[in-house]
This record gives sequence, C-alpha cells and structure tokens, in this order.
Amino acid sequence: LSISYFPEVKHERESYKLKETDEEVLRFDNINFKLAIIQVLMYDLEVLKPAFDIFDFAEEFSNLDIDTDSMEIIQPALDYFEKLQIPKEYAQHVQEIDMDGGNEIYMNLIPQWDGEDETFDLNEVSVEELKQFPNLEEATIMSSNFEQVKAVFEEAGIDVELL
Repeated sequence: LSISYFPEVKHERESYKLKETDEEVLRFDNINFKLAIIQVLMYDLEVLKPAFDIFDFAEEFSNLDIDTDSMEIIQPALDYFEKLQIPKEYAQHVQEIDMDGGNEIYMNLIPQWDGEDETFDLNEVSVEELKQFPNLEEATIMSSNFEQVKAVFEEAGIDVELL
C-alpha cells in the first residue's frame, strides 16, 4: 500500500535558484543547528522566503529525479539548505528554538521520517554560532549529546532543555 499526498498550491511558486547577497550573512558550523534556525525563520516566523516545499522543489529540479516519498535524506534538498545564505539581520527575530521531529524542515528533507532516530540531533554547536542570535533566550532541542551541548548553550546564556 502506498499513499501519496500532493498538497494544493495556494501560493505562486517562487524559484529555488539560490541568490548571492551582498548583505552580511549568518555563519554556521553545524548543519543541524542551521536547520533549526531555518525552521524558525522560514516556517514559524515566515521571514525567510521562499518557504521551501519539497514537492515544488522536485518539480522545479525534475532533472534530479527527487523521490518525494523518501525515507532517507533527499541530498539535493540538503544541499540547498547548506548553501542557503541567511541575512544576518534576521537573527534578531529568533527568540526561541523548538526542535521537534514533526517540524516542516525535517519533513521536507525526509518526507517519510518518523522522528525516531538521531538524524537531526543537535550534538554540536559553538558559542560563536549561538551568539549571532542576541534575542535567543530558550531552546528545546533533540540531542544524543545533551550534556555537552547544554554547557555550550549555558555559556551563551541560553536556557536549553531536551525534547
């Protein structure tokens, strides 16, 4: 049995071709931290646009043969997020991080992901990465290395708890 879902597009599709910017951009050493920030800016606060949709992305880049029913990371989508430049001015909007297995960012990277493994665990983050977000006060994270990551968050003055 296979069930597929193709959501009705309620907005005009924007291109996913990455654009270079002259603005200062945020710097990330850890992709899982960057994905958590993208979740906040793109899906929760809707300031980072366009909102990534794996079905639109697969249609635009049909030459890449993207499996939207995948149970593994869709590498072209992950590549997109790795290369995505986030303007530094957006950092001020991030007040809270709430990592959850059901977040849109993860469903667009592994559409059939059940959230039961450590794929997106935040096991490393630097104080320098955290200090880019002056208004970040609290975080709920997925981590299999929580004590070490907790120490880094505390050093940056951010309350953190394990999901």
